[in-house]
Amino acid sequence: MRLASLAKRNPALALALLAALGNPVLAQTVTNPLSGPMQRIQNIICAVVDGVTGPFGAALAIIMLAVGFGGLIIGNRNSIGLIVTAIAGGALLLAAKALGNAILGATGC
Repeated sequence: MRLASLAKRNPALALALLAALGNPVLAQTVTNPLSGPMQRIQNIICAVVDGVTGPFGAALAIIMLAVGFGGLIIGNRNSIGLIVTAIAGGALLLAAKALGNAILGATGC
């Protein structure tokens, strides 16, 4: 008698049979079919994070600060928001890898 038909007729007996056999049916390892593509996506994200948190991120933060201070010199009072955003964004940009590893742990980059 197949386990599926036994489970339909008498679920308690099917569970008892599984427990008696040591759960070989439940102990089978199932591989995730998306593990390969997800690993490639994680590698792409890690490459982007490595590129942005390096010299490119520092240069971007410096350029944003320069534009903000340039606007302030010209007389644009609204550029103070750009300066504050550049400071906060530059700090987050340069600390993105450390923050990601702290949040994600070993699964991070």
